Amino acid sequence: MWPRAALGLAVLACAGCGTAHHETLALKRAQAAKPAGLRIGVVGPLRIDVPGVTPQHGTLARTAGLPLVLVSAKSAGLATVAAVAQLHPGSHFALVGAATKGERRPNLVGLVLRDDQAARLAGVVAGLVANDVGGETPRVAWVGPQERGLAAAFGNGAHDAYAQTLVLHQWSRRVPARCKEAALTAIGRGAVLVMAHGGSCADAAADAAHQQNVPALRISDFELPSVAADLVARDATAGVYHGGEDIVFGASSGAIAIRSLDPRISLGTVVRARAVAGPG
Repeated sequence: MWPRAALGLAVLACAGCGTAHHETLALKRAQAAKPAGLRIGVVGPLRIDVPGVTPQHGTLARTAGLPLVLVSAKSAGLATVAAVAQLHPGSHFALVGAATKGERRPNLVGLVLRDDQAARLAGVVAGLVANDVGGETPRVAWVGPQERGLAAAFGNGAHDAYAQTLVLHQWSRRVPARCKEAALTAIGRGAVLVMAHGGSCADAAADAAHQQNVPALRISDFELPSVAADLVARDATAGVYHGGEDIVFGASSGAIAIRSLDPRISLGTVVRARAVAGPG
């Protein structure tokens, strides 16, 4: 049996317990009732960080009914996304990293990244690497298919960073074995850095370069598709949705910047390159 003094202390200690319990329940109900924000589907390697938005990561099929679905062009092709958009006219879709030309839909927008600006920024990094090596004509190389516009932008960036840089063009078919062979040939010609556009060709070129302890770059090192996706998601929170068009994102939007660089590039060069490129 409880002593009277102890019982009195227990009663005092429990004073207000019922009130605290009700307050806890009320808080839980309030949190449950609090809106989670605009639910947006995210398909593929995109990171969305927008106040008022709740990203729902999943497949295109599972997210198709949400108000807005952001689809990485690395995860689904234009024809597939356009077909899903047509089946879900009440939802809006954004293909991040590709144009929608030829498959326009009123509820589908393409978010296009300026690959020419990305190539030029890659050239700046290449020129800084060439400057580190020194010499009268240090060499860097563009390997892969004959994408002359992008290769020219790369060369312009390299010359802007270090005028003495010699840019080699080692063209090849878009076949991994040929791209690897082109990279090795360029390195044999003295290239101290190898650049390729992307995909399996760039993977093969990078493998060849790394076997020779030479740094490699690709367009995606300088593209931040999540920046473009964030801007469209932010518009959606204000009730603004895009469709039937392509929106182009360049360096001024922050979507073209240095995302990552080959660890074979010296830290000093990386610091200088980021200073030139600006925040990203």
